[in-house]
Amino acid sequence: MLRVLQIGYGYWGANVARNVLASSEFDLIAVCENNDERLQRAIDVLPKNVKKISSVEDIFQTKEIDAVIIATQTENSFAIAMTAMNAGKHIFIEKPIATTVQRAEELKLKATEKKLILHCDHIMIYNPVIRYIKQMIDTGELGELLYYDVSRLNLGPIKKDINAMLDLAVHDLAVLDFFTDGATPIKLTAFGEKHYGCLQETLTYLTLKYDNFIAHIKSSLVSPLKERRLMLAGSKKMLIFDDMKSEKLTIYDCGINIKQGKEYGEYEFLTRTGDIYIPYIPFEDSLKNSLEHFAKCVAKNKPSLSGPNQALRVMKILDEALIALKTIEPLKISHYRGEENGRNGVIQHI
Repeated sequence: MLRVLQIGYGYWGANVARNVLASSEFDLIAVCENNDERLQRAIDVLPKNVKKISSVEDIFQTKEIDAVIIATQTENSFAIAMTAMNAGKHIFIEKPIATTVQRAEELKLKATEKKLILHCDHIMIYNPVIRYIKQMIDTGELGELLYYDVSRLNLGPIKKDINAMLDLAVHDLAVLDFFTDGATPIKLTAFGEKHYGCLQETLTYLTLKYDNFIAHIKSSLVSPLKERRLMLAGSKKMLIFDDMKSEKLTIYDCGINIKQGKEYGEYEFLTRTGDIYIPYIPFEDSLKNSLEHFAKCVAKNKPSLSGPNQALRVMKILDEALIALKTIEPLKISHYRGEENGRNGVIQHI
């Protein structure tokens, strides 16, 4: 069993601790939380044999800890991870792996130097539906990818240290990386807006152009509805993954057929609609899958599927997107004049 210290027992940290306790792969030695209210909640909820502490102090140095699970705000996780790895501890860290590419690279270098497993909790790639879709892509059942469109919307929680893109779109970028075996987009655009006086964007739109398809990701912390909806179109089949429904994956056997015309270079594009079906995919807890994958990687000294290489690829895209958010050029089109300018529907720059 992997003996672990968990740092952070907030909303998500409580979920992590519950899954750690439920798994035969772990022995939860201690939970550290510096917020008095959350620490008291840990004392009330967690088994008595789990130590509850408000400061890690010298606990990193103890030999009874093999690994550290970091479930704190992103702005604090980097320093914790570096200290823990310097003490020889394997790391399970919540997404995003860091606030900047430079920090992500430093974490990767430290893990390599110390020969430690560094696992970023890109939880969606451990979802059984995502794994099912990945198999459809790999076997060619979907055909060539045409577009990827996803909406990940909440009403809060709004965080002080990261915007909606870093908080939500990171999931979908990790899935894209998984689906494309680490392909790099050739172009991206990003737009965002801050609401209620927030210092970080609460709504973002991110569009990525790959060699042969486009991905569009909408992330919102100011939505009246919670939505987790992914549409993926292939040249052979298309699908919708709606994580808010009981029947999560719907596959559409539809598309466009090309018919050669009588003359050379003539083609007809015919719509094709076939069966719609919902495959049975047994439920699995994605967080539990992610945690147990980490434990097995440590046991076998095997790199994690969402290790520093994958997390760094995701961070590099996020970094470019954050730059794009701040460098949007003003629109030069100020008026639409139409037919009176002599050309029907021409946009004039004035």
